[in-house]
Amino acid sequence: MTFRRITLLLVVLLGCGILPDPAATQSGNTITVNQTPPDGFPSLFGNWVLLKPDGTRTATNVPTHGYTDAPAGNYLLNVMPPSGFSASVTLTLNGETVVFDKPQAAFQMNEGGTVVLAIHYTLTLSGKVSIDTSPPGFPFTLTGPDGARYTGVSPGFYDPMPVGLYSVTFDTIKGCTTPSPQSGRLIKDGRVVLSVQLACDNLPQLEQQQAKDLESQFVKAIIDGKTVLFNDVPVGQWFTASVRRVLDAKVMSGYRDADGLTAGQFGPNDAVTLAELAKIAHRLVSIDETRVTDPPENDAAKGTWFAPFIASAEQRGWLVFLNRAVDPLRPATRAEVVATFLQALNVKRDWPTGAMFDDVSREIPYADCIETAATQKLVGGYTDDKGKPTGLFGPADPVNRASMAKIIATAMDQFLVDSPSFQPE
Repeated sequence: MTFRRITLLLVVLLGCGILPDPAATQSGNTITVNQTPPDGFPSLFGNWVLLKPDGTRTATNVPTHGYTDAPAGNYLLNVMPPSGFSASVTLTLNGETVVFDKPQAAFQMNEGGTVVLAIHYTLTLSGKVSIDTSPPGFPFTLTGPDGARYTGVSPGFYDPMPVGLYSVTFDTIKGCTTPSPQSGRLIKDGRVVLSVQLACDNLPQLEQQQAKDLESQFVKAIIDGKTVLFNDVPVGQWFTASVRRVLDAKVMSGYRDADGLTAGQFGPNDAVTLAELAKIAHRLVSIDETRVTDPPENDAAKGTWFAPFIASAEQRGWLVFLNRAVDPLRPATRAEVVATFLQALNVKRDWPTGAMFDDVSREIPYADCIETAATQKLVGGYTDDKGKPTGLFGPADPVNRASMAKIIATAMDQFLVDSPSFQPE
Protein backbone atom coordinates (compact mmCIF):
# COMPACT_ATOMS: atom_id res chain seq x y z
CA MET A 1 0.00 0.00 0.00
CA THR A 2 1.43 3.33 -1.02
CA PHE A 3 1.94 6.23 1.37
CA ARG A 4 -0.76 8.22 -0.46
CA ARG A 5 -3.29 5.44 0.00
CA ILE A 6 -2.44 5.14 3.74
CA THR A 7 -2.91 8.87 4.23
CA LEU A 8 -6.22 8.81 2.36
CA LEU A 9 -7.45 5.90 4.52
CA LEU A 10 -6.60 7.75 7.74
CA VAL A 11 -8.53 10.79 6.53
CA VAL A 12 -11.56 8.64 5.72
CA LEU A 13 -11.41 6.89 9.11
CA LEU A 14 -11.03 10.22 10.91
CA GLY A 15 -14.01 11.63 9.04
CA CYS A 16 -16.06 8.60 10.13
CA GLY A 17 -15.14 9.17 13.78
CA ILE A 18 -13.21 5.92 14.05
CA LEU A 19 -9.87 7.55 14.93
CA PRO A 20 -9.37 10.44 17.39
CA ASP A 21 -8.91 13.98 16.17
CA PRO A 22 -5.42 15.20 17.16
CA ALA A 23 -6.92 18.69 17.73
CA ALA A 24 -9.26 17.31 20.44
CA THR A 25 -6.59 15.88 22.70
CA GLN A 26 -7.14 16.05 26.45
CA SER A 27 -6.39 19.48 28.01
CA GLY A 28 -5.54 18.28 31.55
CA ASN A 29 -7.47 21.19 33.09
CA THR A 30 -9.41 20.56 36.34
CA ILE A 31 -12.14 22.67 37.91
CA THR A 32 -13.67 22.10 41.37
CA VAL A 33 -16.64 24.04 42.76
CA ASN A 34 -17.22 23.86 46.53
CA GLN A 35 -20.13 25.39 48.46
CA THR A 36 -19.78 26.19 52.16
CA PRO A 37 -23.20 26.20 53.86
CA PRO A 38 -24.10 29.31 55.88
CA ASP A 39 -23.25 29.31 59.59
CA GLY A 40 -26.12 27.75 61.50
CA PHE A 41 -27.71 26.31 58.34
CA PRO A 42 -25.70 23.18 57.55
CA SER A 43 -28.06 21.81 54.89
CA LEU A 44 -28.79 25.04 53.03
CA PHE A 45 -27.05 25.58 49.68
CA GLY A 46 -27.55 27.97 46.80
CA ASN A 47 -27.71 27.29 43.06
CA TRP A 48 -24.88 28.02 40.66
CA VAL A 49 -24.29 27.98 36.91
CA LEU A 50 -20.91 27.56 35.22
CA LEU A 51 -20.71 28.82 31.60
CA LYS A 52 -17.96 27.09 29.58
CA PRO A 53 -15.91 28.14 26.54
CA ASP A 54 -17.75 25.71 24.24
CA GLY A 55 -21.13 27.34 25.03
CA THR A 56 -22.34 24.56 27.32
CA ARG A 57 -23.26 25.10 30.97
CA THR A 58 -23.61 23.21 34.26
CA ALA A 59 -26.39 24.21 36.67
CA THR A 60 -26.65 22.54 40.09
CA ASN A 61 -26.80 23.12 43.85
CA VAL A 62 -24.69 20.21 45.07
CA PRO A 63 -22.05 20.98 47.75
CA THR A 64 -19.12 19.84 45.57
CA HIS A 65 -18.78 19.33 41.83
CA GLY A 66 -15.64 18.63 39.80
CA TYR A 67 -14.52 18.64 36.16
CA THR A 68 -11.52 16.92 34.62
CA ASP A 69 -10.06 17.72 31.20
CA ALA A 70 -12.00 20.97 31.06
CA PRO A 71 -11.37 22.84 27.79
CA ALA A 72 -9.14 25.90 27.82
CA GLY A 73 -10.82 29.27 27.47
CA ASN A 74 -13.04 31.73 29.32
CA TYR A 75 -15.39 30.65 32.13
CA LEU A 76 -18.09 32.47 34.10
CA LEU A 77 -19.58 31.31 37.42
CA ASN A 78 -22.93 32.78 38.49
CA VAL A 79 -24.24 32.05 42.00
CA MET A 80 -27.88 32.34 43.13
CA PRO A 81 -27.67 32.44 46.95
CA PRO A 82 -30.50 31.22 49.20
CA SER A 83 -33.16 33.74 50.25
CA GLY A 84 -31.76 36.36 52.62
CA PHE A 85 -28.10 35.52 51.94
CA SER A 86 -25.33 37.20 49.98
CA ALA A 87 -22.60 35.23 48.23
CA SER A 88 -18.90 35.69 47.61
CA VAL A 89 -16.51 33.56 45.57
CA THR A 90 -12.88 32.73 46.25
CA LEU A 91 -10.99 31.69 43.11
CA THR A 92 -7.74 29.76 43.37
CA LEU A 93 -6.04 29.41 39.95
CA ASN A 94 -2.80 27.47 39.86
CA GLY A 95 -2.16 28.33 43.52
CA GLU A 96 -3.00 32.05 43.26
CA THR A 97 -6.13 33.27 45.08
CA VAL A 98 -8.56 36.04 44.14
CA VAL A 99 -11.67 36.97 46.19
CA PHE A 100 -14.81 38.19 44.40
CA ASP A 101 -17.13 40.05 46.82
CA LYS A 102 -20.09 39.27 44.62
CA PRO A 103 -21.96 36.17 43.43
CA GLN A 104 -19.95 35.98 40.21
CA ALA A 105 -16.46 35.03 39.08
CA ALA A 106 -14.89 35.16 35.60
CA PHE A 107 -11.62 33.45 34.78
CA GLN A 108 -9.53 32.10 31.89
CA MET A 109 -7.91 28.69 31.78
CA ASN A 110 -4.91 27.67 29.75
CA GLU A 111 -3.62 24.17 29.13
CA GLY A 112 -2.83 22.23 32.31
CA GLY A 113 -4.61 24.64 34.65
CA THR A 114 -6.16 23.89 38.06
CA VAL A 115 -9.05 25.96 39.42
CA VAL A 116 -10.86 25.74 42.78
CA LEU A 117 -13.97 27.90 43.24
CA ALA A 118 -15.17 28.24 46.85
CA ILE A 119 -18.62 29.77 47.39
CA HIS A 120 -19.38 31.37 50.78
CA TYR A 121 -22.70 32.68 52.07
CA THR A 122 -23.50 35.42 54.60
CA LEU A 123 -26.93 36.05 56.14
CA THR A 124 -27.81 39.68 55.39
CA LEU A 125 -31.63 39.81 55.51
CA SER A 126 -33.08 38.13 58.58
CA GLY A 127 -35.72 38.17 61.29
CA LYS A 128 -37.24 35.90 63.96
CA VAL A 129 -39.67 33.01 63.74
CA SER A 130 -41.71 31.67 66.68
CA ILE A 131 -43.96 28.62 66.91
CA ASP A 132 -46.40 28.59 69.80
CA THR A 133 -49.21 26.28 70.86
CA SER A 134 -51.55 26.32 73.82
CA PRO A 135 -50.89 24.04 75.56
CA PRO A 136 -47.19 23.70 74.62
CA GLY A 137 -45.34 20.48 73.92
CA PHE A 138 -46.46 19.44 70.42
CA PRO A 139 -44.02 18.24 67.72
CA PHE A 140 -43.93 20.41 64.60
CA THR A 141 -42.18 20.74 61.26
CA LEU A 142 -41.24 24.22 60.06
CA THR A 143 -40.63 24.72 56.34
CA GLY A 144 -38.78 27.81 55.18
CA PRO A 145 -37.49 29.33 51.94
CA ASP A 146 -35.31 27.23 49.65
CA GLY A 147 -36.88 24.07 51.08
CA ALA A 148 -35.21 24.36 54.49
CA ARG A 149 -36.86 22.19 57.17
CA TYR A 150 -36.68 22.40 60.95
CA THR A 151 -38.30 20.11 63.49
CA GLY A 152 -38.98 20.72 67.16
CA VAL A 153 -41.50 20.75 69.98
CA SER A 154 -43.59 23.83 70.73
CA PRO A 155 -42.79 26.43 71.78
CA GLY A 156 -40.04 26.96 69.21
CA PHE A 157 -37.95 30.06 68.60
CA TYR A 158 -35.52 30.63 65.74
CA ASP A 159 -33.24 33.67 65.53
CA PRO A 160 -31.86 34.68 63.12
CA MET A 161 -33.75 33.26 60.15
CA PRO A 162 -33.51 34.30 56.48
CA VAL A 163 -36.40 36.30 55.05
CA GLY A 164 -39.06 34.45 53.10
CA LEU A 165 -42.20 32.38 53.48
CA TYR A 166 -42.50 30.02 56.46
CA SER A 167 -45.10 27.34 57.11
CA VAL A 168 -45.56 25.08 60.13
CA THR A 169 -47.42 21.76 60.34
CA PHE A 170 -48.09 19.72 63.48
CA ASP A 171 -47.93 15.99 64.03
CA THR A 172 -51.19 14.10 64.42
CA ILE A 173 -52.64 14.65 67.89
CA LYS A 174 -54.35 11.61 69.37
CA GLY A 175 -57.97 12.32 70.18
CA CYS A 176 -57.87 15.83 68.72
CA THR A 177 -58.21 17.43 65.33
CA THR A 178 -54.77 18.21 63.96
CA PRO A 179 -54.34 22.00 63.61
CA SER A 180 -54.29 23.44 60.11
CA PRO A 181 -50.90 24.54 58.75
CA GLN A 182 -49.95 28.10 59.67
CA SER A 183 -47.96 30.34 57.30
CA GLY A 184 -46.37 33.75 57.37
CA ARG A 185 -43.86 35.80 55.41
CA LEU A 186 -40.79 37.04 57.27
CA ILE A 187 -39.38 40.43 56.29
CA LYS A 188 -36.08 42.05 57.23
CA ASP A 189 -35.81 42.67 61.01
CA GLY A 190 -39.36 41.37 61.41
CA ARG A 191 -40.91 38.54 63.37
CA VAL A 192 -43.37 35.84 62.35
CA VAL A 193 -45.41 34.14 65.09
CA LEU A 194 -47.14 30.93 64.04
CA SER A 195 -49.51 29.96 66.85
CA VAL A 196 -52.52 27.71 67.41
CA GLN A 197 -54.98 27.24 70.27
CA LEU A 198 -55.89 23.59 70.73
CA ALA A 199 -59.39 22.65 71.83
CA CYS A 200 -60.80 19.13 71.88
CA ASP A 201 -62.59 16.73 74.21
CA ASN A 202 -59.42 14.75 74.82
CA LEU A 203 -57.31 17.78 75.79
CA PRO A 204 -57.40 17.25 79.61
CA GLN A 205 -55.97 13.76 79.13
CA LEU A 206 -53.04 14.88 77.00
CA GLU A 207 -49.62 14.95 78.64
CA GLN A 208 -49.07 18.45 77.25
CA GLN A 209 -52.16 19.85 78.97
CA GLN A 210 -51.33 18.10 82.22
CA ALA A 211 -47.80 19.54 82.10
CA LYS A 212 -49.22 23.01 81.55
CA ASP A 213 -51.53 22.55 84.54
CA LEU A 214 -48.54 21.55 86.66
CA GLU A 215 -46.67 24.69 85.63
CA SER A 216 -49.46 26.78 87.12
CA GLN A 217 -49.17 24.89 90.41
CA PHE A 218 -45.40 24.81 91.00
CA VAL A 219 -42.40 27.09 90.66
CA LYS A 220 -40.30 26.88 87.51
CA ALA A 221 -36.95 28.48 86.74
CA ILE A 222 -34.21 28.48 84.10
CA ILE A 223 -31.40 26.13 85.18
CA ASP A 224 -28.45 25.51 82.85
CA GLY A 225 -30.39 27.14 80.04
CA LYS A 226 -33.44 24.86 80.44
CA THR A 227 -36.81 25.42 82.08
CA VAL A 228 -37.09 23.23 85.19
CA LEU A 229 -40.30 22.64 87.14
CA PHE A 230 -39.75 22.23 90.89
CA ASN A 231 -42.60 19.97 91.93
CA ASP A 232 -41.87 20.34 95.65
CA VAL A 233 -42.28 24.14 95.63
CA PRO A 234 -46.02 24.81 95.25
CA VAL A 235 -47.23 28.30 94.46
CA GLY A 236 -48.86 30.24 97.26
CA GLN A 237 -46.54 29.06 100.05
CA TRP A 238 -44.73 31.50 102.35
CA PHE A 239 -41.40 30.52 100.77
CA THR A 240 -42.49 30.33 97.10
CA ALA A 241 -41.45 33.84 96.04
CA SER A 242 -38.12 33.58 97.87
CA VAL A 243 -37.27 30.24 96.27
CA ARG A 244 -38.08 31.56 92.81
CA ARG A 245 -35.91 34.60 93.42
CA VAL A 246 -32.84 32.73 94.64
CA LEU A 247 -33.17 30.31 91.71
CA ASP A 248 -33.29 33.20 89.24
CA ALA A 249 -30.31 34.83 90.94
CA LYS A 250 -28.31 31.58 90.79
CA VAL A 251 -27.57 31.79 94.53
CA MET A 252 -29.24 28.41 95.12
CA SER A 253 -30.27 25.63 92.77
CA GLY A 254 -32.16 22.39 92.95
CA TYR A 255 -30.77 18.95 93.53
CA ARG A 256 -28.98 17.09 90.74
CA ASP A 257 -28.87 13.42 89.84
CA ALA A 258 -25.80 11.21 89.51
CA ASP A 259 -25.15 12.60 86.01
CA GLY A 260 -25.24 16.21 87.22
CA LEU A 261 -28.65 16.93 85.68
CA THR A 262 -31.26 18.97 87.52
CA ALA A 263 -33.79 16.64 89.14
CA GLY A 264 -36.59 19.19 89.63
CA GLN A 265 -36.37 19.01 93.43
CA PHE A 266 -35.51 21.96 95.68
CA GLY A 267 -35.91 20.23 99.07
CA PRO A 268 -37.49 23.12 101.03
CA ASN A 269 -37.60 21.09 104.28
CA ASP A 270 -34.02 19.79 104.03
CA ALA A 271 -31.38 21.22 106.36
CA VAL A 272 -28.62 23.40 104.89
CA THR A 273 -25.14 22.04 105.64
CA LEU A 274 -22.06 24.12 106.43
CA ALA A 275 -20.63 23.15 103.04
CA GLU A 276 -23.77 24.44 101.33
CA LEU A 277 -23.66 27.59 103.46
CA ALA A 278 -20.11 28.29 102.25
CA LYS A 279 -21.16 27.90 98.62
CA ILE A 280 -24.31 30.02 99.06
CA ALA A 281 -22.36 32.85 100.71
CA HIS A 282 -19.91 32.89 97.80
CA ARG A 283 -22.74 33.02 95.28
CA LEU A 284 -24.60 35.68 97.27
CA VAL A 285 -21.79 38.23 96.96
CA SER A 286 -20.33 36.92 93.67
CA ILE A 287 -17.03 35.67 95.10
CA ASP A 288 -15.01 33.45 92.75
CA GLU A 289 -13.91 30.54 94.93
CA THR A 290 -11.43 29.31 92.29
CA ARG A 291 -9.13 32.24 93.02
CA VAL A 292 -7.98 30.29 96.08
CA THR A 293 -5.76 27.52 94.73
CA ASP A 294 -4.58 26.05 98.04
CA PRO A 295 -6.46 23.04 99.41
CA PRO A 296 -8.60 23.53 102.53
CA GLU A 297 -7.00 23.00 105.93
CA ASN A 298 -10.12 21.14 107.03
CA ASP A 299 -9.30 17.48 106.29
CA ALA A 300 -12.97 16.57 105.91
CA ALA A 301 -13.28 18.98 102.98
CA LYS A 302 -10.29 17.80 100.98
CA GLY A 303 -11.12 16.11 97.69
CA THR A 304 -14.81 17.07 97.82
CA TRP A 305 -17.02 19.26 95.64
CA PHE A 306 -17.05 21.88 98.40
CA ALA A 307 -13.26 21.94 98.93
CA PRO A 308 -12.73 25.27 97.06
CA PHE A 309 -15.56 26.96 98.99
CA ILE A 310 -14.21 25.83 102.38
CA ALA A 311 -10.65 26.83 101.42
CA SER A 312 -11.84 30.27 100.31
CA ALA A 313 -13.90 30.71 103.50
CA GLU A 314 -10.86 29.77 105.61
CA GLN A 315 -8.61 32.28 103.86
CA ARG A 316 -11.24 35.00 104.20
CA GLY A 317 -11.40 34.39 107.93
CA TRP A 318 -15.11 33.65 108.08
CA LEU A 319 -15.76 32.88 111.73
CA VAL A 320 -17.77 29.73 111.25
CA PHE A 321 -14.93 28.09 109.33
CA LEU A 322 -12.04 29.05 111.63
CA ASN A 323 -12.46 25.71 113.38
CA ARG A 324 -10.59 23.44 110.96
CA ALA A 325 -12.10 20.36 112.60
CA VAL A 326 -15.74 21.33 112.02
CA ASP A 327 -17.82 18.81 110.01
CA PRO A 328 -18.79 20.54 106.72
CA LEU A 329 -21.68 18.13 106.27
CA ARG A 330 -23.47 18.86 109.53
CA PRO A 331 -26.47 21.23 109.50
CA ALA A 332 -25.67 24.93 109.79
CA THR A 333 -27.32 26.73 112.70
CA ARG A 334 -29.26 29.98 112.54
CA ALA A 335 -26.42 31.74 114.37
CA GLU A 336 -23.83 30.41 111.90
CA VAL A 337 -25.92 31.47 108.90
CA VAL A 338 -26.30 35.10 110.03
CA ALA A 339 -22.64 35.28 111.07
CA THR A 340 -21.46 34.07 107.66
CA PHE A 341 -23.81 36.35 105.75
CA LEU A 342 -22.80 39.44 107.72
CA GLN A 343 -19.12 38.73 107.07
CA ALA A 344 -19.67 38.03 103.39
CA LEU A 345 -21.72 41.22 103.05
CA ASN A 346 -19.16 43.18 105.12
CA VAL A 347 -21.80 44.48 107.53
CA LYS A 348 -20.44 46.13 110.70
CA ARG A 349 -21.54 44.34 113.86
CA ASP A 350 -23.09 45.90 116.95
CA TRP A 351 -21.96 45.18 120.49
CA PRO A 352 -24.35 42.55 121.91
CA THR A 353 -26.67 43.58 124.75
CA GLY A 354 -28.14 40.22 125.59
CA ALA A 355 -31.53 41.88 125.94
CA MET A 356 -32.97 41.33 122.45
CA PHE A 357 -33.86 37.61 122.72
CA ASP A 358 -34.42 35.44 125.78
CA ASP A 359 -32.13 32.72 124.44
CA VAL A 360 -29.33 35.02 123.21
CA SER A 361 -27.07 36.18 126.01
CA ARG A 362 -23.94 38.21 125.44
CA GLU A 363 -21.79 35.14 126.15
CA ILE A 364 -23.07 32.76 123.46
CA PRO A 365 -21.18 32.43 120.16
CA TYR A 366 -22.17 34.94 117.49
CA ALA A 367 -24.40 36.96 119.86
CA ASP A 368 -23.22 40.18 118.22
CA CYS A 369 -24.04 38.77 114.75
CA ILE A 370 -27.52 37.67 115.83
CA GLU A 371 -28.45 41.06 117.30
CA THR A 372 -26.94 42.93 114.34
CA ALA A 373 -28.87 40.75 111.88
CA ALA A 374 -32.09 41.35 113.80
CA THR A 375 -31.46 45.12 113.94
CA GLN A 376 -30.78 45.15 110.18
CA LYS A 377 -34.02 43.14 109.69
CA LEU A 378 -32.09 40.36 108.01
CA VAL A 379 -33.78 37.85 110.33
CA GLY A 380 -36.22 37.96 113.19
CA GLY A 381 -37.14 35.84 116.18
CA TYR A 382 -39.77 33.13 116.31
CA THR A 383 -43.47 33.93 116.46
CA ASP A 384 -46.42 31.89 117.73
CA ASP A 385 -49.43 30.67 115.78
CA LYS A 386 -50.99 34.11 116.04
CA GLY A 387 -47.88 35.88 114.76
CA LYS A 388 -46.85 37.28 118.16
CA PRO A 389 -43.10 37.27 119.03
CA THR A 390 -42.07 34.55 121.43
CA GLY A 391 -38.85 36.27 122.47
CA LEU A 392 -36.81 33.36 121.15
CA PHE A 393 -34.31 33.27 118.29
CA GLY A 394 -33.17 29.63 118.30
CA PRO A 395 -29.45 30.24 117.66
CA ALA A 396 -28.61 26.51 117.64
CA ASP A 397 -31.57 25.46 115.48
CA PRO A 398 -30.83 24.15 111.99
CA VAL A 399 -31.90 26.16 108.93
CA ASN A 400 -33.88 24.44 106.20
CA ARG A 401 -33.63 25.40 102.53
CA ALA A 402 -36.95 27.25 102.49
CA SER A 403 -35.83 29.47 105.39
CA MET A 404 -32.44 29.94 103.75
CA ALA A 405 -34.14 31.17 100.57
CA LYS A 406 -36.10 33.69 102.65
CA ILE A 407 -32.93 34.96 104.36
CA ILE A 408 -31.14 35.28 101.00
CA ALA A 409 -34.04 37.19 99.43
CA THR A 410 -34.10 39.54 102.42
CA ALA A 411 -30.32 40.08 102.19
CA MET A 412 -30.66 40.95 98.53
CA ASP A 413 -33.35 43.50 99.35
CA GLN A 414 -31.44 44.98 102.29
CA PHE A 415 -27.89 45.04 100.95
CA LEU A 416 -27.71 44.05 97.27
CA VAL A 417 -30.82 45.44 95.63
CA ASP A 418 -28.84 47.29 92.94
CA SER A 419 -26.32 44.54 92.26
CA PRO A 420 -26.33 43.37 88.62
CA SER A 421 -25.36 39.89 89.83
CA PHE A 422 -28.91 39.24 90.89
CA GLN A 423 -30.79 39.96 87.71
CA PRO A 424 -32.70 36.90 86.41
CA GLU A 425 -31.69 35.37 83.08
